[in-house]
Amino acid sequence: MSSEEHIEKKLKALGIGRFQVMALLQAARHYIFHKDLDKAKSFGLNRAIFYAWAKYYGPHKWPIRLMRVEEALRRQARGVGSVKCPEGYVEVLGECIAVSPRGYYMIGDQEQLPIDYDRQVTKKLKPLLDPEKAWKVALEYVSSFPDYILRDPQKFYKYVYEPVRDSFFRELITKGKVVPPKEVIEKLKSLEEMIKKSKEKQKSIFDYT
Repeated sequence: MSSEEHIEKKLKALGIGRFQVMALLQAARHYIFHKDLDKAKSFGLNRAIFYAWAKYYGPHKWPIRLMRVEEALRRQARGVGSVKCPEGYVEVLGECIAVSPRGYYMIGDQEQLPIDYDRQVTKKLKPLLDPEKAWKVALEYVSSFPDYILRDPQKFYKYVYEPVRDSFFRELITKGKVVPPKEVIEKLKSLEEMIKKSKEKQKSIFDYT
């Protein structure tokens, strides 16, 4: 058995997988902009639960309230007017999320607390790697992406989370760091070039005077 296979076996035995990667990277994403570790942990766990639940059940099983949230986000993505989140939700990094009176993020009536994050992420990592090291690496990895990627939930999922969802902890253990795959870097370069060209084509008010 190779060292990588051995690591994968340990990760599986400890119940460490995509859920923990999502929670960790989302927490780092939130922390980069808001610098509040407790709220970042709440956000990270909230998003990990949300995406796991949504993937498992699919849109046809979503309650009416959640469907309204998703419709608001779709309208926002299409640039259809000014979009407000449904009552009881606030916009956080491009997503509508319920927030408790204490300021923690919620799904249903359940707060996602820092202690819950530590139980589902931090404590699971401890037998295999240093959680502080994992947090530092996550911050460095997420910080390597431009703000416009991090502020857009769909781009964050596609470019930041998805390429490393099955390799993040393995790379962290074997290499001590995690960097964006080359193909992602190339895609981002192409995307930024398209954005640049699009801006160059836009006429300013001075072009009409």
